[in-house]
Amino acid sequence: MRRGWAFALATAGAVVLAGGGYVVGERTAGRDDGPSCAEVRQTVEGLFGDWVKLDTTDQVGPMKVRTAADIVQEHGDCYPYATRSALRAAVQQLDVAVESNPMQYAAGLVACQAVVADPASCRDRPGS
Repeated sequence: MRRGWAFALATAGAVVLAGGGYVVGERTAGRDDGPSCAEVRQTVEGLFGDWVKLDTTDQVGPMKVRTAADIVQEHGDCYPYATRSALRAAVQQLDVAVESNPMQYAAGLVACQAVVADPASCRDRPGS
């Protein structure tokens, strides 16, 4: 008799768990899993568009490059391996450059050219 009750309780528990999983799945089925690759690319290109307008000595530039690199690394499936590698190298160069404006500019240039649709646009900076 005890086995019968144990089996009935186990079956009821399994049905409740399965039903709960179905309900949770239905509630989350239409949820957005994050930005599309087009949105990610638009954001990153916008950061580099802002970077191009800055003077080469502006200290906001390295932050824009680092932010763009972080976005690319977070959404790596939107970019080829070569792009992700170039941005990783640029961030490493930024870490070493600390207060060297020419090295920071070079790191930004490498990152910009790896990401934007028109790499020639990366050179149009005031003071460059």
